[in-house]
Amino acid sequence: MQGKTMQGKTMQGKTMQIEEIGNVRLWLKDNDNEKLRQTVSREASEQENAEKADLKKEDAQALSILQEIIQSYREADYHAQITEHKNYTVMYQLAESRANLVEWIRFPRQAKVLETGAGCGTVTSALLKKAAHVTCQDERIPYCRLNAKRHKQVTGQKLEIYAMPFAECEPQLPDDYDAAVAVGLPCVKEEALEFLEKLRRHLKPGGMLILAAENKFGLKYWAGNKETHTHRYFAGLENAGVQLYSRRSLQEMLTKAGFGWQDFYYPYPDHRFARDIYSDKYLPKKGELAYSITNYEDDRLILFDEQKVFDSVIEEGQFPFFSNSYLCIAGAADEHSGVKYTDGGAGMQSGQYAGNRQQAVYVRYAADRSREFAVRTDMTDGRVRKCPVYQEGNAHTEHIAKAYERLTEQYQETGLRFNSCRIQKDETGTAAELAFIHGEALQEMTEQAAAAGSMKKIFAVLNQLVQYIRNGKKNIPFQMTEDFKKVFGEISDVSVLEQSICSEVSDIDLILPNILVTDDGAWNVIDYEWTFFFPIPQNFIIYRTLFFLNHENPQTEELSMENLLKTAGISAQEAEVYRQMEAGFQRYVTGGLVPYREMVNVLGRRYFNTAQLEAEYDRVMAENELLKGRIFWKAARKIKKKLTGN
Repeated sequence: MQGKTMQGKTMQGKTMQIEEIGNVRLWLKDNDNEKLRQTVSREASEQENAEKADLKKEDAQALSILQEIIQSYREADYHAQITEHKNYTVMYQLAESRANLVEWIRFPRQAKVLETGAGCGTVTSALLKKAAHVTCQDERIPYCRLNAKRHKQVTGQKLEIYAMPFAECEPQLPDDYDAAVAVGLPCVKEEALEFLEKLRRHLKPGGMLILAAENKFGLKYWAGNKETHTHRYFAGLENAGVQLYSRRSLQEMLTKAGFGWQDFYYPYPDHRFARDIYSDKYLPKKGELAYSITNYEDDRLILFDEQKVFDSVIEEGQFPFFSNSYLCIAGAADEHSGVKYTDGGAGMQSGQYAGNRQQAVYVRYAADRSREFAVRTDMTDGRVRKCPVYQEGNAHTEHIAKAYERLTEQYQETGLRFNSCRIQKDETGTAAELAFIHGEALQEMTEQAAAAGSMKKIFAVLNQLVQYIRNGKKNIPFQMTEDFKKVFGEISDVSVLEQSICSEVSDIDLILPNILVTDDGAWNVIDYEWTFFFPIPQNFIIYRTLFFLNHENPQTEELSMENLLKTAGISAQEAEVYRQMEAGFQRYVTGGLVPYREMVNVLGRRYFNTAQLEAEYDRVMAENELLKGRIFWKAARKIKKKLTGN
């Protein structure tokens, strides 16, 4: 059934119509709503089919899928539906990881927020958890209606949606928004500047702009990704049919538009499905940017190894220039508004006074997981906070503090230290707060050693870690438990584990990136969320360390899995069982869902390596030359036969 339709306020001499869908108010232009009034008595499905024409170039099939999902499923079920339908538009409109751009940002209490280009409302969902009043705008009427249906049961917050171009609803918007959120800019620079100026005028004093945009010089475009608007290679770089913006051009436009302060952040792999958000105070380190195959919307070329080139870019201090996307938080003046915030952010108590400058210098999302395990890690200059992305994750973050106590006792007689942890609870959930430790990761040390060919140093590190794992207190024999089955699944040959030595408390994520060596030479474990209190073979912990080391160095013969396992004294039979355990653990963590990082394959996107293309070209040319030779000799024989009769 359609919502109630009524006449609303006038806009530039024309009357806007209001459609109420549950608790959401949808504003439409009078001429657009005329079609709606004519079809009120028809079946809802007939009306929605008629509106597909309003999407113009949008995928009508995707719209039908979106309507079905939003009508029939909860947001918690969207991920499974995205995987099932294998449609990029559906993924873009519904994937909750799209909200990572704003989910970490502190907003004032009872905030009033304006969101442009809201689509089907994924970012809207995150804003409604932080703001008292959200105003959305999108010119695609079917998407606006889906946004309204998605949030029709919202209570405690006010949501209104303008289904029209921004220029048409903008004169009616108030000038007291605490924040304006814009994902993307008009592709004409003059229009982009005008758009930013209008957004600034609708912010209250002390209000902030949250702007996400592609970087014209993003490394992914040089590496062989197509530009997303034109679906052409290098279109943004060449200014061919699309205008993208560099950091410098964004800064110039923001300054001209009246934004006196600007803080730039760098979403990785880009702003669409950000996993990491870096800042000028915390830039990526070499080896961190390994998530490069993200061509969800189209096929791509692989012109070079993006991870290696990013390492070179980082080494030269040029990452901000080549970041794939930008996230900018800006304001009209560099002032502290003295308002209270809904989320204290990293290192702050909820309700503490602060300005709009965000406290976090780095944010990491581990959200490709079951909702009970999805966490966000915020880093400030002094603290690290692990926060549940969803309410279902409160128990998981609380478990981290228990793990700290048990692990500290388990390994107190070894050289392993565990980063101190305390729990903070407020209206936003349960956060685990840890110290910010400065040191060099064992991962960095082994990478440098591998590059220098110093295998002796790598194996010294591994030997020390193996000794720490095996020399903890309270070693116990293996026994199968229900908790083991829940986490690791059924194992084909449990007898292999019967003689295994286990720890009473097991951090199975003692991998090299999670251990920092400080100036005093101490080994500090900074992440231990995957700690369990039932028997797990110590060799499985060691196996995981070796597995990920091999994964980072697949071409190094000395670091082959076979050689590493032999060095650690792990048999082939054990390794096979541990492989099954790892697969079961990944299913446990993800809830059986396909992580978004693997969705490229689910969507059927292809990526072509230029070296492979060159080899294929050479093969085809060789066959062509051979074919031409055969044709020549065949013709010569025909001529000879005509001339000689033989």
